[in-house]
Amino acid sequence: MTTKQTTLSPTAQFFERALSFSSTTQKEIAKLAGFPMPNAISMMKTGEMKVPIERIPALSNAMGINPSDFLATALKEYQPEVWEVINNTFGTYIGSAELDLVILYRLANSKGHIELNAEVGDLLLSLFTVLAKKNAK
Repeated sequence: MTTKQTTLSPTAQFFERALSFSSTTQKEIAKLAGFPMPNAISMMKTGEMKVPIERIPALSNAMGINPSDFLATALKEYQPEVWEVINNTFGTYIGSAELDLVILYRLANSKGHIELNAEVGDLLLSLFTVLAKKNAK
């Protein structure tokens, strides 16, 4: 019996998640991103091999995802000092999921003022915690 290995690498986890939602095969992704051997894809998703930062745009394009979140994840993990300089220079990075939340908040707020007090913050934290646990399964 084989068991699935879970990697601690946030970049590998991001990559694995993106692959699971992609309709493109790993072999096709490898070819589109310029990897001569398709096993590189498997090695990156398990964390055995780092995702080459310079290949993130091609990998993202092959999987049909926005490269910004993928790149931010990789830079935070692989080159935290560089990420800190970029973030401090250009401002705090907001990922696509966070941007979606801002848009949802603005839509809801346009229907009536939403006061973000401690009670609302606790409710949102509870909701996000439940969602995170659900998505981790």
